[in-house]
Amino acid sequence: MAGKSLDDFRKAHDPMYGVHAPTHVYVRDLPATFPVAIAVAAQNATPVHADFWACLLTAQRHRKAELFVMPTRYKNPTSHWSGSQANSEHYDKAVVPYLWNQRLDLNPNLTLLADVPTQPTAAQPLASLDGMSHASSGILPHAKLQFRTVPTPNNRMAKILTTTGICTVPNYTASRTGKIGEFHHSLSAVIVEFDGAKFHMRQLHYSKTHNAITDGVRGVMYKANGKVVKAPRPKALAQGDTHVDFTDPLVDRATFGEAGLVQTLRPEYVIWADLLDSHAINHHDEFDPFIQAAKAQSGRDDMGAEVHRAIDHVRARTYPGITNVIQAANHNDMFRRWMLQRFNWRTDHTNSVFGLKTALYMRENVKMTERGPSYPDPFKYWFELAQVPQSRVLTLDESFSLADVELAFHGDIGPNGARGSRKNMARIGTKSIIEHSHSPGIEEGCYQAGTSTLLRLHYTHGPSSWLNTHVLLQHDGKRQLVNMVDGAYTAN
Repeated sequence: MAGKSLDDFRKAHDPMYGVHAPTHVYVRDLPATFPVAIAVAAQNATPVHADFWACLLTAQRHRKAELFVMPTRYKNPTSHWSGSQANSEHYDKAVVPYLWNQRLDLNPNLTLLADVPTQPTAAQPLASLDGMSHASSGILPHAKLQFRTVPTPNNRMAKILTTTGICTVPNYTASRTGKIGEFHHSLSAVIVEFDGAKFHMRQLHYSKTHNAITDGVRGVMYKANGKVVKAPRPKALAQGDTHVDFTDPLVDRATFGEAGLVQTLRPEYVIWADLLDSHAINHHDEFDPFIQAAKAQSGRDDMGAEVHRAIDHVRARTYPGITNVIQAANHNDMFRRWMLQRFNWRTDHTNSVFGLKTALYMRENVKMTERGPSYPDPFKYWFELAQVPQSRVLTLDESFSLADVELAFHGDIGPNGARGSRKNMARIGTKSIIEHSHSPGIEEGCYQAGTSTLLRLHYTHGPSSWLNTHVLLQHDGKRQLVNMVDGAYTAN
Protein backbone atom coordinates (compact mmCIF):
# COMPACT_ATOMS: atom_id res chain seq x y z
CA MET A 1 0.00 0.00 0.00
CA ALA A 2 1.38 3.34 -1.03
CA GLY A 3 2.26 5.71 1.78
CA LYS A 4 -0.23 8.41 2.64
CA SER A 5 0.55 12.01 1.87
CA LEU A 6 0.79 14.59 4.64
CA ASP A 7 -2.51 16.05 3.45
CA ASP A 8 -4.20 12.63 3.69
CA PHE A 9 -2.86 12.16 7.22
CA ARG A 10 -4.14 15.55 8.33
CA LYS A 11 -7.54 14.90 6.78
CA ALA A 12 -7.80 11.68 8.77
CA HIS A 13 -6.54 12.93 12.12
CA ASP A 14 -6.60 16.72 12.39
CA PRO A 15 -9.92 18.08 13.74
CA MET A 16 -9.00 21.52 12.33
CA TYR A 17 -8.54 20.17 8.79
CA GLY A 18 -10.53 22.29 6.38
CA VAL A 19 -10.80 25.20 8.82
CA HIS A 20 -8.67 27.91 7.27
CA ALA A 21 -7.54 31.17 8.75
CA PRO A 22 -8.82 34.12 6.78
CA THR A 23 -5.99 35.59 4.77
CA HIS A 24 -5.42 39.30 5.21
CA VAL A 25 -3.14 40.73 2.57
CA TYR A 26 -2.18 44.34 3.20
CA VAL A 27 -0.60 45.99 0.19
CA ARG A 28 -1.15 49.08 -1.92
CA ASP A 29 0.03 50.50 -5.19
CA LEU A 30 3.49 52.00 -4.87
CA PRO A 31 5.30 54.43 -7.13
CA ALA A 32 8.08 52.96 -9.25
CA THR A 33 10.65 54.70 -7.06
CA PHE A 34 10.53 56.74 -3.87
CA PRO A 35 13.41 58.56 -2.17
CA VAL A 36 12.56 57.79 1.46
CA ALA A 37 10.76 55.06 3.38
CA ILE A 38 9.67 54.93 7.02
CA ALA A 39 8.98 51.49 8.52
CA VAL A 40 7.29 50.75 11.84
CA ALA A 41 5.34 47.92 13.46
CA ALA A 42 1.76 48.02 14.83
CA GLN A 43 0.14 45.51 17.17
CA ASN A 44 -3.31 44.13 16.48
CA ALA A 45 -6.31 45.24 18.53
CA THR A 46 -4.26 48.08 20.01
CA PRO A 47 -4.54 51.86 19.56
CA VAL A 48 -1.66 53.89 18.22
CA HIS A 49 0.34 56.12 20.53
CA ALA A 50 -1.40 59.30 19.37
CA ASP A 51 1.51 61.72 19.75
CA PHE A 52 4.16 59.41 18.30
CA TRP A 53 1.88 58.61 15.38
CA ALA A 54 1.33 62.32 14.76
CA CYS A 55 5.11 62.86 14.77
CA LEU A 56 5.58 60.05 12.26
CA LEU A 57 3.01 61.61 9.94
CA THR A 58 4.84 64.94 10.23
CA ALA A 59 8.08 63.21 9.19
CA GLN A 60 6.33 61.32 6.41
CA ARG A 61 4.89 64.50 4.91
CA HIS A 62 8.12 66.48 5.28
CA ARG A 63 10.29 63.80 3.66
CA LYS A 64 7.62 62.76 1.12
CA ALA A 65 8.23 59.24 2.38
CA GLU A 66 6.40 55.98 1.81
CA LEU A 67 5.16 54.86 5.23
CA PHE A 68 5.05 51.11 5.85
CA VAL A 69 3.16 49.99 8.96
CA MET A 70 3.83 46.28 9.35
CA PRO A 71 1.23 44.43 11.43
CA THR A 72 2.13 42.10 14.27
CA ARG A 73 -0.19 39.92 16.34
CA TYR A 74 0.22 39.22 20.04
CA LYS A 75 -0.76 35.58 19.60
CA ASN A 76 1.31 32.52 18.89
CA PRO A 77 1.65 32.85 15.10
CA THR A 78 1.90 29.05 14.76
CA SER A 79 -1.26 28.22 16.73
CA HIS A 80 -4.55 27.15 15.16
CA TRP A 81 -6.88 29.93 14.14
CA SER A 82 -9.77 30.51 16.50
CA GLY A 83 -12.76 32.77 16.70
CA SER A 84 -11.16 34.98 19.32
CA GLN A 85 -8.11 35.41 17.10
CA ALA A 86 -10.30 36.32 14.17
CA ASN A 87 -12.02 38.98 16.25
CA SER A 88 -8.69 40.47 17.24
CA GLU A 89 -7.37 40.66 13.68
CA HIS A 90 -8.02 44.38 13.39
CA TYR A 91 -5.84 47.47 13.62
CA ASP A 92 -6.28 51.07 14.62
CA LYS A 93 -8.01 52.80 11.72
CA ALA A 94 -5.24 55.41 11.69
CA VAL A 95 -2.69 52.87 10.43
CA VAL A 96 -4.96 50.93 8.04
CA PRO A 97 -4.07 53.02 4.92
CA TYR A 98 -0.38 52.30 5.54
CA LEU A 99 -0.51 48.58 6.44
CA TRP A 100 1.88 46.26 4.60
CA ASN A 101 2.44 42.59 5.41
CA GLN A 102 4.16 41.20 2.31
CA ARG A 103 7.85 40.81 1.64
CA LEU A 104 9.10 43.75 -0.40
CA ASP A 105 12.43 44.61 -1.99
CA LEU A 106 12.82 48.32 -1.28
CA ASN A 107 15.91 48.39 -3.47
CA PRO A 108 18.39 45.73 -4.68
CA ASN A 109 20.05 45.59 -1.25
CA LEU A 110 17.24 46.07 1.28
CA THR A 111 14.15 43.96 1.97
CA LEU A 112 11.10 44.48 4.18
CA LEU A 113 10.55 41.21 6.05
CA ALA A 114 6.93 42.12 6.67
CA ASP A 115 5.78 38.54 6.16
CA VAL A 116 7.79 37.07 9.04
CA PRO A 117 5.53 36.72 12.12
CA THR A 118 7.52 37.29 15.32
CA GLN A 119 6.06 37.41 18.80
CA PRO A 120 6.21 40.97 20.22
CA THR A 121 7.69 39.49 23.40
CA ALA A 122 10.57 37.69 21.62
CA ALA A 123 13.79 38.46 23.50
CA GLN A 124 15.94 38.10 20.37
CA PRO A 125 13.69 38.95 17.41
CA LEU A 126 16.56 38.82 14.89
CA ALA A 127 17.70 35.35 15.96
CA SER A 128 18.06 32.84 13.09
CA LEU A 129 17.24 35.43 10.41
CA ASP A 130 20.75 35.81 8.99
CA GLY A 131 19.90 34.19 5.66
CA MET A 132 16.20 35.08 5.52
CA SER A 133 16.70 38.02 3.14
CA HIS A 134 19.47 36.24 1.22
CA ALA A 135 22.18 38.76 0.26
CA SER A 136 20.02 41.78 1.07
CA SER A 137 19.81 43.62 4.35
CA GLY A 138 16.49 43.18 6.14
CA ILE A 139 13.96 45.14 8.21
CA LEU A 140 11.78 43.09 10.56
CA PRO A 141 8.66 44.51 12.28
CA HIS A 142 9.02 44.25 16.03
CA ALA A 143 8.36 46.21 19.21
CA LYS A 144 11.89 45.69 20.55
CA LEU A 145 14.61 47.64 18.79
CA GLN A 146 17.57 45.51 17.75
CA PHE A 147 20.29 45.99 15.10
CA ARG A 148 23.24 43.89 14.03
CA THR A 149 25.48 43.29 11.04
CA VAL A 150 26.03 39.96 9.32
CA PRO A 151 29.43 39.00 7.83
CA THR A 152 29.55 39.16 4.05
CA PRO A 153 32.23 38.42 1.43
CA ASN A 154 34.93 41.05 1.04
CA ASN A 155 33.44 42.52 -2.11
CA ARG A 156 30.18 43.51 -0.39
CA MET A 157 29.19 45.86 2.40
CA ALA A 158 28.21 44.07 5.60
CA LYS A 159 24.58 43.03 5.64
CA ILE A 160 22.32 44.80 8.14
CA LEU A 161 19.44 43.25 10.06
CA THR A 162 17.25 45.55 12.12
CA THR A 163 13.88 45.68 13.78
CA THR A 164 11.66 48.73 13.57
CA GLY A 165 10.14 49.63 16.89
CA ILE A 166 6.38 50.08 17.15
CA CYS A 167 3.75 52.83 16.92
CA THR A 168 1.04 51.30 19.14
CA VAL A 169 0.79 51.64 22.91
CA PRO A 170 2.07 48.80 25.14
CA ASN A 171 -0.50 46.00 25.32
CA TYR A 172 0.82 42.84 26.96
CA THR A 173 -0.44 40.15 29.28
CA ALA A 174 0.02 40.41 33.04
CA SER A 175 2.84 37.87 33.03
CA ARG A 176 6.61 37.84 33.40
CA THR A 177 7.02 37.59 29.64
CA GLY A 178 4.49 40.36 29.13
CA LYS A 179 6.25 42.65 31.59
CA ILE A 180 9.59 42.07 29.86
CA GLY A 181 7.98 42.82 26.51
CA GLU A 182 6.51 46.02 27.92
CA PHE A 183 9.91 47.08 29.28
CA HIS A 184 11.52 46.72 25.83
CA HIS A 185 8.57 48.27 23.97
CA SER A 186 10.19 50.97 21.82
CA LEU A 187 8.20 53.84 20.34
CA SER A 188 10.49 54.15 17.36
CA ALA A 189 10.71 53.66 13.62
CA VAL A 190 13.32 53.21 10.93
CA ILE A 191 13.85 55.84 8.25
CA VAL A 192 15.65 54.84 5.06
CA GLU A 193 16.99 57.13 2.34
CA PHE A 194 17.71 55.59 -1.06
CA ASP A 195 20.49 56.35 -3.50
CA GLY A 196 20.17 53.83 -6.31
CA ALA A 197 21.30 50.48 -4.92
CA LYS A 198 22.64 52.18 -1.78
CA PHE A 199 20.63 53.06 1.30
CA HIS A 200 21.10 55.07 4.50
CA MET A 201 19.19 53.78 7.53
CA ARG A 202 18.62 55.48 10.89
CA GLN A 203 16.42 55.20 13.98
CA LEU A 204 13.66 57.68 14.85
CA HIS A 205 12.78 57.67 18.57
CA TYR A 206 9.82 59.37 20.20
CA SER A 207 10.70 61.75 23.03
CA LYS A 208 7.92 62.23 25.55
CA THR A 209 9.74 65.23 27.02
CA HIS A 210 9.77 67.09 23.69
CA ASN A 211 6.65 65.44 22.21
CA ALA A 212 8.67 64.98 19.04
CA ILE A 213 10.97 62.70 17.11
CA THR A 214 14.36 64.00 16.06
CA ASP A 215 16.31 63.00 12.99
CA GLY A 216 19.61 64.17 14.39
CA VAL A 217 21.60 63.52 11.22
CA ARG A 218 19.28 65.90 9.38
CA GLY A 219 19.16 68.29 12.33
CA VAL A 220 15.35 68.46 12.45
CA MET A 221 12.59 67.75 14.96
CA TYR A 222 9.19 66.47 13.87
CA LYS A 223 6.51 67.69 16.26
CA ALA A 224 3.14 66.14 17.01
CA ASN A 225 1.45 69.40 16.01
CA GLY A 226 2.74 69.03 12.44
CA LYS A 227 5.60 71.49 12.74
CA VAL A 228 9.14 70.81 11.57
CA VAL A 229 11.74 72.74 13.55
CA LYS A 230 15.53 72.86 13.79
CA ALA A 231 16.86 70.44 16.40
CA PRO A 232 19.16 71.67 19.19
CA ARG A 233 22.79 70.64 18.80
CA PRO A 234 23.50 67.03 19.70
CA LYS A 235 25.17 66.04 22.94
CA ALA A 236 27.90 63.94 21.35
CA LEU A 237 29.19 62.12 18.32
CA ALA A 238 30.77 58.79 19.30
CA GLN A 239 32.97 57.79 16.39
CA GLY A 240 33.77 54.34 15.19
CA ASP A 241 37.34 53.35 16.09
CA THR A 242 39.95 55.69 14.56
CA HIS A 243 43.19 53.63 14.43
CA VAL A 244 45.33 56.50 13.19
CA ASP A 245 47.14 55.72 9.91
CA PHE A 246 44.33 53.36 8.88
CA THR A 247 41.38 55.77 8.90
CA ASP A 248 39.29 55.72 5.72
CA PRO A 249 39.78 59.13 4.05
CA LEU A 250 36.16 59.12 2.88
CA VAL A 251 34.86 58.55 6.42
CA ASP A 252 37.23 61.19 7.77
CA ARG A 253 36.03 63.73 5.20
CA ALA A 254 32.36 62.95 5.85
CA THR A 255 32.92 63.35 9.58
CA PHE A 256 35.24 66.37 9.78
CA GLY A 257 35.37 67.88 6.29
CA GLU A 258 33.43 70.70 4.69
CA ALA A 259 29.70 70.12 5.36
CA GLY A 260 30.60 67.01 7.34
CA LEU A 261 28.82 65.76 10.43
CA VAL A 262 30.85 67.73 12.95
CA GLN A 263 30.83 71.00 11.06
CA THR A 264 27.12 70.73 10.27
CA LEU A 265 25.71 69.45 13.58
CA ARG A 266 28.29 70.88 16.01
CA PRO A 267 27.92 68.25 18.74
CA GLU A 268 29.02 69.37 22.17
CA TYR A 269 31.51 66.49 22.40
CA VAL A 270 33.36 64.25 19.94
CA ILE A 271 34.32 60.86 21.35
CA TRP A 272 37.54 59.24 20.07
CA ALA A 273 37.84 55.45 20.40
CA ASP A 274 41.07 53.52 19.71
CA LEU A 275 42.72 56.74 18.56
CA LEU A 276 46.05 54.92 18.48
CA ASP A 277 46.49 51.78 16.45
CA SER A 278 49.86 51.02 18.08
CA HIS A 279 50.86 49.47 14.78
CA ALA A 280 54.49 50.42 15.37
CA ILE A 281 54.77 48.05 18.32
CA ASN A 282 51.85 45.65 17.78
CA HIS A 283 52.67 42.33 19.43
CA HIS A 284 50.82 40.37 16.74
CA ASP A 285 53.54 41.34 14.24
CA GLU A 286 56.50 40.67 16.52
CA PHE A 287 57.57 37.41 14.90
CA ASP A 288 56.78 38.28 11.28
CA PRO A 289 60.05 39.50 9.75
CA PHE A 290 58.39 40.65 6.55
CA ILE A 291 55.88 42.91 8.31
CA GLN A 292 58.71 44.21 10.47
CA ALA A 293 60.74 44.97 7.35
CA ALA A 294 57.82 46.84 5.77
CA LYS A 295 57.40 48.92 8.92
CA ALA A 296 61.12 49.76 9.05
CA GLN A 297 61.24 50.76 5.38
CA SER A 298 58.25 53.10 5.79
CA GLY A 299 59.15 54.51 9.21
CA ARG A 300 56.09 52.89 10.72
CA ASP A 301 58.15 51.20 13.44
CA ASP A 302 58.53 54.49 15.32
CA MET A 303 56.09 54.54 18.25
CA GLY A 304 56.86 58.14 19.19
CA ALA A 305 56.03 59.27 15.66
CA GLU A 306 52.75 57.32 15.72
CA VAL A 307 51.78 58.86 19.07
CA HIS A 308 52.38 62.35 17.73
CA ARG A 309 50.50 61.59 14.49
CA ALA A 310 47.51 60.58 16.61
CA ILE A 311 47.75 63.79 18.65
CA ASP A 312 48.06 65.92 15.51
CA HIS A 313 45.12 64.05 13.98
CA VAL A 314 42.88 65.26 16.81
CA ARG A 315 44.37 68.76 16.86
CA ALA A 316 43.61 69.25 13.16
CA ARG A 317 39.98 68.19 13.73
CA THR A 318 39.22 70.33 16.77
CA TYR A 319 36.44 72.86 16.17
CA PRO A 320 35.64 75.87 18.37
CA GLY A 321 33.10 75.06 21.05
CA ILE A 322 33.46 71.28 20.67
CA THR A 323 35.31 69.19 23.25
CA ASN A 324 37.31 66.08 22.34
CA VAL A 325 37.04 63.13 24.72
CA ILE A 326 39.63 60.39 24.21
CA GLN A 327 38.55 57.05 25.63
CA ALA A 328 40.78 54.63 27.47
CA ALA A 329 40.79 51.83 24.88
CA ASN A 330 42.68 48.62 24.23
CA HIS A 331 44.76 49.86 21.27
CA ASN A 332 45.77 52.97 23.21
CA ASP A 333 46.65 50.64 26.07
CA MET A 334 48.99 48.60 23.86
CA PHE A 335 51.45 51.45 24.38
CA ARG A 336 51.42 50.91 28.15
CA ARG A 337 51.68 47.15 27.83
CA TRP A 338 54.62 47.50 25.44
CA MET A 339 56.39 49.67 27.99
CA LEU A 340 55.84 47.01 30.68
CA GLN A 341 56.58 43.86 28.75
CA ARG A 342 58.47 44.32 25.51
CA PHE A 343 60.29 47.67 25.25
CA ASN A 344 64.06 47.12 25.23
CA TRP A 345 66.14 50.28 24.90
CA ARG A 346 69.31 48.26 24.36
CA THR A 347 68.14 46.76 21.06
CA ASP A 348 65.27 48.97 19.84
CA HIS A 349 67.25 52.00 18.68
CA THR A 350 64.30 53.48 16.78
CA ASN A 351 62.25 53.76 19.97
CA SER A 352 64.91 53.92 22.68
CA VAL A 353 64.88 57.68 23.34
CA PHE A 354 61.08 58.00 23.24
CA GLY A 355 60.66 54.87 25.35
CA LEU A 356 63.20 55.95 27.96
CA LYS A 357 61.58 59.38 28.30
CA THR A 358 58.24 57.66 28.77
CA ALA A 359 59.63 55.20 31.29
CA LEU A 360 61.25 57.99 33.30
CA TYR A 361 57.94 59.87 33.59
CA MET A 362 56.09 56.71 34.57
CA ARG A 363 58.74 55.81 37.16
CA GLU A 364 58.79 59.28 38.68
CA ASN A 365 55.03 59.23 39.13
CA VAL A 366 54.39 55.85 40.68
CA LYS A 367 52.51 55.98 43.97
CA MET A 368 50.64 53.89 46.45
CA THR A 369 46.94 54.64 46.86
CA GLU A 370 44.20 53.21 49.06
CA ARG A 371 43.36 50.91 46.14
CA GLY A 372 46.94 49.76 45.68
CA PRO A 373 49.90 50.72 43.45
CA SER A 374 49.30 53.26 40.68
CA TYR A 375 51.27 54.72 37.80
CA PRO A 376 50.28 57.05 34.93
CA ASP A 377 49.01 56.13 31.48
CA PRO A 378 51.78 56.94 28.97
CA PHE A 379 49.46 57.95 26.11
CA LYS A 380 47.54 60.32 28.39
CA TYR A 381 50.90 61.83 29.41
CA TRP A 382 52.05 62.57 25.86
CA PHE A 383 48.63 63.80 24.76
CA GLU A 384 48.30 66.25 27.64
CA LEU A 385 51.91 67.36 27.19
CA ALA A 386 51.00 68.41 23.64
CA GLN A 387 48.30 70.75 25.01
CA VAL A 388 45.64 70.04 22.40
CA PRO A 389 42.89 72.56 23.15
CA GLN A 390 39.40 71.50 24.24
CA SER A 391 40.50 67.93 24.89
CA ARG A 392 40.11 65.48 27.75
CA VAL A 393 41.81 62.10 28.01
CA LEU A 394 39.97 59.56 30.14
CA THR A 395 41.70 57.07 32.39
CA LEU A 396 40.62 53.45 32.68
CA ASP A 397 37.37 53.19 34.71
CA GLU A 398 36.79 56.97 34.57
CA SER A 399 33.16 57.78 33.84
CA PHE A 400 31.93 60.17 31.18
CA SER A 401 28.15 60.38 31.02
CA LEU A 402 25.76 62.63 29.10
CA ALA A 403 21.95 62.49 29.24
CA ASP A 404 22.17 59.33 31.38
CA VAL A 405 24.20 57.55 28.69
CA GLU A 406 27.69 56.31 29.59
CA LEU A 407 30.23 57.05 26.85
CA ALA A 408 33.49 56.06 28.58
CA PHE A 409 33.18 52.30 28.03
CA HIS A 410 35.15 51.22 24.98
CA GLY A 411 33.58 47.76 24.90
CA ASP A 412 36.71 45.64 25.23
CA ILE A 413 36.14 45.05 28.96
CA GLY A 414 32.79 43.74 30.14
CA PRO A 415 31.25 43.20 33.57
CA ASN A 416 33.59 41.74 36.21
CA GLY A 417 36.52 41.81 33.79
CA ALA A 418 34.91 39.57 31.17
CA ARG A 419 35.43 40.22 27.48
CA GLY A 420 33.04 42.99 26.50
CA SER A 421 30.08 42.60 24.15
CA ARG A 422 26.81 44.40 23.41
CA LYS A 423 24.96 41.59 25.15
CA ASN A 424 26.77 41.77 28.47
CA MET A 425 27.04 45.55 28.42
CA ALA A 426 23.27 45.72 27.94
CA ARG A 427 22.86 43.95 31.28
CA ILE A 428 24.59 46.51 33.50
CA GLY A 429 21.48 48.64 34.01
CA THR A 430 23.00 51.78 32.44
CA LYS A 431 22.49 53.03 28.91
CA SER A 432 25.77 53.08 27.03
CA ILE A 433 27.55 53.66 23.76
CA ILE A 434 30.51 51.38 23.10
CA GLU A 435 32.88 50.67 20.20
CA HIS A 436 35.69 48.10 19.86
CA SER A 437 34.32 45.29 17.67
CA HIS A 438 34.04 47.40 14.45
CA SER A 439 30.60 45.82 13.98
CA PRO A 440 27.80 48.23 14.96
CA GLY A 441 24.60 47.24 16.65
CA ILE A 442 21.84 47.82 19.16
CA GLU A 443 21.12 45.48 22.04
CA GLU A 444 18.58 46.91 24.48
CA GLY A 445 20.25 49.88 26.22
CA CYS A 446 23.63 49.41 24.53
CA TYR A 447 24.45 51.02 21.18
CA GLN A 448 27.72 50.08 19.49
CA ALA A 449 29.62 52.11 16.90
CA GLY A 450 31.58 50.48 14.10
CA THR A 451 34.90 51.64 12.70
CA SER A 452 36.31 54.71 10.95
CA THR A 453 38.99 52.62 9.26
CA LEU A 454 39.13 51.03 5.86
CA LEU A 455 36.91 47.96 6.02
CA ARG A 456 39.74 45.68 4.95
CA LEU A 457 43.10 45.83 6.69
CA HIS A 458 46.16 43.61 6.38
CA TYR A 459 45.03 41.37 9.22
CA THR A 460 41.37 40.91 8.20
CA HIS A 461 40.42 37.97 6.03
CA GLY A 462 37.22 36.15 5.15
CA PRO A 463 33.63 37.41 5.52
CA SER A 464 33.35 40.55 7.64
CA SER A 465 30.63 42.36 9.59
CA TRP A 466 32.61 45.61 9.88
CA LEU A 467 30.80 48.81 9.01
CA ASN A 468 31.74 52.51 9.05
CA THR A 469 29.29 53.65 11.72
CA HIS A 470 29.21 56.44 14.32
CA VAL A 471 26.61 56.89 17.07
CA LEU A 472 24.94 60.27 17.47
CA LEU A 473 23.69 61.13 20.97
CA GLN A 474 20.94 63.67 20.34
CA HIS A 475 19.84 66.59 22.49
CA ASP A 476 16.94 64.51 23.84
CA GLY A 477 19.19 61.63 24.94
CA LYS A 478 18.04 59.41 22.08
CA ARG A 479 20.64 57.69 19.91
CA GLN A 480 21.06 57.11 16.18
CA LEU A 481 23.45 54.86 14.32
CA VAL A 482 25.04 56.88 11.51
CA ASN A 483 26.23 54.54 8.77
CA MET A 484 28.76 55.80 6.25
CA VAL A 485 28.34 54.32 2.77
CA ASP A 486 31.11 55.23 0.34
CA GLY A 487 31.85 58.32 2.40
CA ALA A 488 28.25 59.56 2.65
CA TYR A 489 25.88 59.50 5.62
CA THR A 490 22.74 60.68 3.79
CA ALA A 491 21.40 60.09 0.29
CA ASN A 492 21.98 63.74 -0.71
